[in-house]
Amino acid sequence: MIEMLRVDERLIHGQVAVVWSKTLNITHIIVVNDSVAQNEMQQTSLKLAVPDNIKFIARSVHDSIKILSNPKAKQLKMMVVVRNFQDALAIAEKINNIKVINVGNYGLLPVNKHGKSQKEVDQTVLADEDDLKVIKEISKLEFPFESQLTPDSPKKNLKKIYR
Repeated sequence: MIEMLRVDERLIHGQVAVVWSKTLNITHIIVVNDSVAQNEMQQTSLKLAVPDNIKFIARSVHDSIKILSNPKAKQLKMMVVVRNFQDALAIAEKINNIKVINVGNYGLLPVNKHGKSQKEVDQTVLADEDDLKVIKEISKLEFPFESQLTPDSPKKNLKKIYR
């Protein structure tokens, strides 16, 4: 079961690896990103942030959908982390065992702005027009969809805003 599908530009860091993993009591973290799946050095650095008791894998979107579609995956307690809304939508359209889609730390890195105008979705989430279109598509899916930086921070229901 995917306890959480998280959209987070930074992928794995303290909030994800320590705080969310403890709260969700997960056994696996899967980073879904095509470029990370091809970069061993980046995988190694991400893995260093993951607690020893949690299994870490990084795969492409295509390979992750295959893995997550396997009936055995429903028996695991996983957190899936993606860097963007497009990858989250690709997974959520194909996989039905997701408890919640969560967003935190998105659109804040200057390298990803590319001169596009961004709208504040939440305090830690900025989205451009392309992102907002995908957010609207995600909000139509059956899963809870929220913005929440950490388990103890306020939760914002994105379905109510973008549906």
